[in-house]
Amino acid sequence: MKRVFRNLGVLLVTPMLLASCLGDGDTEEITPHSDVAITSFTLGTLNRDTHTTSSTTGNDTIIRTTLTGSDYKMTIDQLGHQIYNQTSLPLGTDIKHVVCTVVSKNSGWITLKSMTSDSLSWYSSTDSIDFSQPRTFRIFAIDNSGYRDYTVTLNVNATEGLDFGWTKVKDDDALAGWTAKKLVPFADTVKLVDDGVVMRAGKGYRINGQGYVEASEDLENWSLADGVVYTNANLKQLLGASSKELYALGNDGMLKVSADAYAKDWTNETLDEAASLLPANNIAMISWPYASANNTDYVLMVGDASYANNQTSVWRKLSCYDTEANNKWVFMGLDDSNRYTLPVQEHLSLTCYNGHVLAIGDAKTIYESRDQGLTWREESIYQLPTSVQGTQFSMTTDSQGRLWVITNSGELWKGYKK
Repeated sequence: MKRVFRNLGVLLVTPMLLASCLGDGDTEEITPHSDVAITSFTLGTLNRDTHTTSSTTGNDTIIRTTLTGSDYKMTIDQLGHQIYNQTSLPLGTDIKHVVCTVVSKNSGWITLKSMTSDSLSWYSSTDSIDFSQPRTFRIFAIDNSGYRDYTVTLNVNATEGLDFGWTKVKDDDALAGWTAKKLVPFADTVKLVDDGVVMRAGKGYRINGQGYVEASEDLENWSLADGVVYTNANLKQLLGASSKELYALGNDGMLKVSADAYAKDWTNETLDEAASLLPANNIAMISWPYASANNTDYVLMVGDASYANNQTSVWRKLSCYDTEANNKWVFMGLDDSNRYTLPVQEHLSLTCYNGHVLAIGDAKTIYESRDQGLTWREESIYQLPTSVQGTQFSMTTDSQGRLWVITNSGELWKGYKK
């Protein structure tokens, strides 16, 4: 980038001045727009270096090849202002010298933020860009009324391949025959608990017989905190947690939240759509740190839709745990053009693994979402062995990032990278 500037306002000329620069003849009328967005992001030709070792001399040779960047579709998350490739680039791809084509809505001005400061440079489709770390593109409205930032991340495979397999850790009759149970991360391993248990910061929470939320350090001894006045929020079911908050479904059909350390006070959540669109049954929830914002979790909730047969209802929220302000829950909607929705399944469970979201239900099929819950695909690499026995399944990831599945036949399986 050659044209670095400190004050973008100096260079953002008015629409009138732009019109006058076209000449005295056939002057083109320019209409200002305040709506700004990136509508398309395409990678150009990419270089890739691979290493080979001679079997006779032992010398290393570097072979450079090229990749067609447009084959790696870039996903644009207009809600989170994120742009990324779902299919990782091969190991050895040079992402420090990338040419890309960026298209903005209403011809908004496209700039690129420096990797070391807040200075901005004009984007050029012929200049190479260093994507060795996430980069911020800033789009300005041509009427100079505002701007929008997008974080662009290029994902590259950390290994030459992604070989994955399953190994049976345990086949125990004591673990067989369970119903209304699920697997949760506990300490540096996993534990089978009742369906209504939710984990937050290594501690378990559940609703007791009086409708209050009690906690446990060991998932065996449960109690309310001494001296704490609890509010009976008429809770029906605990759903999940972020780093800061616990979430529950109330008997009134509302989604509720508690942000205090003892889960004593509960309030109704803010939704961007009607509460009737919330999932009704087989609700699963997962959260993970949101890469584009500090001290923020991305919370994903999926379950059976009560308003449509054989459809899942998907919601998401950004939970900020260093401020009092929090975002509302956003309904991710139903799109008839989306061929990759998550099928309705009994006993649905979600987990994060290898940077993506995995889902499993009683159908035993594992689905993967690489775009934070928008689309779901059967990924053959994760499918359980055909020898796995059971009619109910639960899945989770432990604190070490290892993937686990338990079945109601008493089999405990661990996923591993080969």
